[in-house]
Amino acid sequence: MGFAIIYNKEMQSEWICSSKRVGSLESREIHSKINPDDYILRIHSQEYYQKVRSTPFFKPAYESVKCILASADEVERYETVIVPTSGTGHQAEKDRWRGYSFFNDLAILVERLKDKGYRSISIIETDAHHSDTYKLCKAKLFCISGTEKCRIIEEMRCRVSREADKDEYLGRFSEIVKAVKAENPEIVIWYLGQDLHEREYSEGHLDGESFRKMIEQFMSIPARKIVILASGSRDDVFRGIISAFRGDF
Repeated sequence: MGFAIIYNKEMQSEWICSSKRVGSLESREIHSKINPDDYILRIHSQEYYQKVRSTPFFKPAYESVKCILASADEVERYETVIVPTSGTGHQAEKDRWRGYSFFNDLAILVERLKDKGYRSISIIETDAHHSDTYKLCKAKLFCISGTEKCRIIEEMRCRVSREADKDEYLGRFSEIVKAVKAENPEIVIWYLGQDLHEREYSEGHLDGESFRKMIEQFMSIPARKIVILASGSRDDVFRGIISAFRGDF
């Protein structure tokens, strides 16, 4: 079944560094009649939605939501679907944005998958930052430091992500994969923070080989898979991650 990358070059913005990653990708059109507003307003208030509309971040974030929604359809054609997001993220709250997370793509995706009939959904959340998305969506969430919520945080940053060495982090990730397999979900979402890479701005401890090992373990989960590839700014790191999903070792 292979894998697909879902993106829209309209996601690119001079305001958001992560949006530059999709510039060199080839494209094909995907047509959808889904109204993103319907799903955004399930998660966020009308007042907040209008507030985001008044910012220069609205267009890339709105296009990112379109790609997130499209992934729920494309995952029925491909074993794995990757969405490199821009302006959306797991940190967005009902009435507040954090960082460059203006709409909560993770919660929106779960809503769409529920509408499509999926009832057993697991989320693996690995990022250099903390998220309270578990409050906004009904899915089994696995954080690198525990289930349901990150237990070790500091100023919205996951201390485990920042302090664990490669071996410890990979060991924790391996345990998460085992736990997800035990849940036997129909579909698994991986919120994968590119910012964990040692060459990124968060100064993480994971190198390209670490990402490859995590991707290998993730791909062993017997379920349909959607990867929200979030944060990060470096094109070389982005291309390395995509190559690892392709199996180009």
